[in-house]
Amino acid sequence: MALGSLNRRHFLAALTAGGLWPTGVVSAATQSPRVLRRWTSGNSTLVPLALVNGQILFGGDRTLGRIDPEKASPVWNVPHQLSSDAVYRPRVAGQSVIAGGQHELGAWQFKDGRRRWLHQANIQVGTPFVTPERTYVGDGHELLALDNRSGAIDWRFAGTPDTLASYAPAVAGDTVFFGPGNGLLYALNTADGALKWQLDDSREWQYIRQMYVSGKVLVAGTYTELLYGIAVDSGKILWKFKAGNFINSHHVAGDAAYLWSPTGWIYAIDVATGKVRWRHQTTRYGNHAANWGPMMAELVTFEGKLYGLDMNQVLHVLALEDGRELLRIPFAHDLRPSVSPLKNSRAVMASESGEVQLVQW
Repeated sequence: MALGSLNRRHFLAALTAGGLWPTGVVSAATQSPRVLRRWTSGNSTLVPLALVNGQILFGGDRTLGRIDPEKASPVWNVPHQLSSDAVYRPRVAGQSVIAGGQHELGAWQFKDGRRRWLHQANIQVGTPFVTPERTYVGDGHELLALDNRSGAIDWRFAGTPDTLASYAPAVAGDTVFFGPGNGLLYALNTADGALKWQLDDSREWQYIRQMYVSGKVLVAGTYTELLYGIAVDSGKILWKFKAGNFINSHHVAGDAAYLWSPTGWIYAIDVATGKVRWRHQTTRYGNHAANWGPMMAELVTFEGKLYGLDMNQVLHVLALEDGRELLRIPFAHDLRPSVSPLKNSRAVMASESGEVQLVQW
């Protein structure tokens, strides 16, 4: 059928099917949340929450704790006794919770919160990446591999004398990927830190802010407007996606990467090809009434849906397959940029007052 013979309804449908028209033109339904349960954390500021095996881990300026969403009181809540605020989302490694701030990184028993070990920073602790055996973390100009049982340093990679390794590495199989901020990406052997390969794309990036592995592809978000797909075995750049502005964070689930761009779109990117599967418009400049707030919270996927919390305290729920906005959930109080979805239309959220809340809509 020629384009000139299409009526308006068919024309709009054709644009949408071809990916040329933004999804989400029609406003989604709105539901009001109610708070089912509240937990006092003992912190005035909370880091993003972690959801692990149905348990919520929290940390902040004073304490570290674990919550069972089905129980009225925290399973445990202990003073972390760090010399500064906990600033990294807690991670779980076997029977340990790994958490810390810029001066120390430590391990606490998952069962009862008893501290197992504490690593004192030589210069400054970066964001950690944990596996069942080791925690990989930048400390100043080095990448360290810490034994999760003792905190001992198994090996160190000292290839970055002019940079501070602040962002998290990533691990896939027997390779740890490390982008410390000198314009290089290193692939190291997890057993001993030996260099496998390195990639120099310093003309395009400095820091690599986030890395995830999906199959044979490393998806790397850089401190520019570029998202990369990189072959994990060789370091070959498979694709680059230009988001149009600074990428705050991205999320990888299955064979797709999801990100919000300050140009006003949420994108779903095919990990294998770098092609846009769909995009959803969040901001129409010049038409502020319908706009979302900026999104500082990481996008989260759960049971076929994508969750995004904006800075206007509205939780947006999108369909993973096509980006349709299914639901909007406005909150009446300020939240930290963190959402942990649960079954039965529930989620655990963190408030600006240091309270952890179980909500339902």
